[in-house]
Amino acid sequence: MDEVPRSFAGLEPARPTGSSPPHDVLPRAALPHPALDIGVSVLIAASTGRRSKLPGPDLLPSSCRTGRMYRIEHARLDSIAGLEACCRERVPRLLLVDIALIPAEGAVQLDDLRYRFPGTDWLLGWDHPSAEGLDAAIRIRARGCVEWGAAAEQFAESLDAVLSGTLGFPNQVLQALYLSVLRLGAAGGRPALAAPSPAIPLTAREDEVLSLMYRDMSNRQIAEQLGISVNTVKKHLAHVFAKQGQHSRRWHLARPGHAELRVC
Repeated sequence: MDEVPRSFAGLEPARPTGSSPPHDVLPRAALPHPALDIGVSVLIAASTGRRSKLPGPDLLPSSCRTGRMYRIEHARLDSIAGLEACCRERVPRLLLVDIALIPAEGAVQLDDLRYRFPGTDWLLGWDHPSAEGLDAAIRIRARGCVEWGAAAEQFAESLDAVLSGTLGFPNQVLQALYLSVLRLGAAGGRPALAAPSPAIPLTAREDEVLSLMYRDMSNRQIAEQLGISVNTVKKHLAHVFAKQGQHSRRWHLARPGHAELRVC
């Protein structure tokens, strides 16, 4: 069935890095999910040139729970930048993102989307498992994957798994992901599949700011500690992330061996 494009709502101003959560963002556990079993919202965000056999817009029955129906909707996008407007129009419970929309480098937009829609679980859509696909799945923290040529029942099985709180990956993909994580650790925390970039030394101030961040201090706490403004702290961290080939505070705090870097 051909996909039908959705209309998009307007974008809201992006959240400045390090700012307090917007008032309309609730903790994940506090987000209500009315009609959890009947009409669970699923958004398939695919690139404009993507051909898919996945159902929708339509209702898809669960593969394991009688009475549960997934409400499938589609959005055609040129880039990940248009995804926020789609999600804000109607926040999906489950989001299947085309691998072609995942930026090759950087995670700022992805982190912002997760921040704004904490009650949405992500899945990755791809033609078939690949090294690049596994890397993308890790970067978006996907809870499952779906092949574009999958049958409706296979699609429903992946959705059921994610909605139940488990993972919607086939066993062979889980094994490949585990091996990828092992390689990630062996590479010192850098993406195992990415080409290594030359190390750029940090300035004394950048190193100081980074060390305080590793102590779980907020940008404001770091600013007070060093006697500088919050904006200056943000600039130092932006320079650090750019020099180290990453653009996410979360990536640094989740690095293998981070516990050893903390100052008690």
